[in-house]
Amino acid sequence: MSSLPPIPHSASQRWREFRFKGVPLLLFAAALVTVVVLWRTAWTPTAFVGEVQSTEATVRSEKPGLLLDLTIDDLQTVTNRQVLGRVQMNSPEAAAAQIAAMKTDLQVMRVRMTQDQHRNDLGYQEARLDLQLRKLELASAQIRLQQAEGEFTRMSELHKDRYVPAGATQLRNEFGFDVALRDRDLLRKEVEDRAQAVTELERGLEQLRPQGALGNNPAVNAAIDAAIAAQEKLLQETVGSVTLRAPIAGMVKRVYRHSGENVVAGEPLIEIGNDKPERILGFVRQPIVFRPQTNDLIEVHKRGNKRQVGLAKITRVGTQLQLFTQPLRVRGFDAAMERGLPVLLTIPTNLVLNPGETVDLVPQRSR
Repeated sequence: MSSLPPIPHSASQRWREFRFKGVPLLLFAAALVTVVVLWRTAWTPTAFVGEVQSTEATVRSEKPGLLLDLTIDDLQTVTNRQVLGRVQMNSPEAAAAQIAAMKTDLQVMRVRMTQDQHRNDLGYQEARLDLQLRKLELASAQIRLQQAEGEFTRMSELHKDRYVPAGATQLRNEFGFDVALRDRDLLRKEVEDRAQAVTELERGLEQLRPQGALGNNPAVNAAIDAAIAAQEKLLQETVGSVTLRAPIAGMVKRVYRHSGENVVAGEPLIEIGNDKPERILGFVRQPIVFRPQTNDLIEVHKRGNKRQVGLAKITRVGTQLQLFTQPLRVRGFDAAMERGLPVLLTIPTNLVLNPGETVDLVPQRSR
């Protein structure tokens, strides 16, 4: 069986088929490419996310101890300077043990200082003996000096009459005038040195002289009184209680510790937040296309079924990018850390906002 020849189509018929089948595909492809190019190069969101903030304060204890009389709980309203509880720095048993240890330390200190005083008394007696020996040596040197001066006077007369020479003679082992002069000068120098040493010893001995009886020594008593005063001050700092007060008025956000628990110094115990919103902190995400400036107007969109919009003004703009937590609207993810430019805004007067609430911020000029 022979094949039939193809049926000829006109150009208009072929164009019609191309218009219905090819042109939509080409238009869809061109639109898709245009959207991708614009998405990657030109389009960036100008809206950013902000968080409503208020004044917050954390109650801490300056001293370690036992937390007592804490009667507040989460979400409870407190006033400024309200008493929240107290911290007992030491229990009575621990205080008694500490006092006993301090008394023992004072007794040990007294014994040591008494021993030191004994050593000082012994040193004083030894110094007195040494002084007496030095005085005896000085007296002996003075006697020899007197003898040498007498010999020098005798030699001077004999030398004047030329009975003795100036130096030593070989006859009868006699000494001359120069030898007598030398001996006298040496003994004078020895007497002066020994007299100066005796004077210095007497001066030092006066400083070592005991001020009284061993048990009534003013120096020992003054040192013990100073030690007692230091121990009493230390005891006052470690015994007693510290009253915890609310630094601001507001609502208790969280109580970290409860009555009966031991706390350390500087540990956060209670977190309090003011119930009145004071500002909005927003972060302009990267890439930063919108450059916020002071006094720029920003639309604040409150999230909810019925979106409410208010107008806020930028009060401050940061100069450095900071890390912030960006909520993710993806199931299974809570938040992600990003970097953004921080911006502070006022609270719109027509919106009722709660501290900690997340709002959407849209620059007014972008709309």
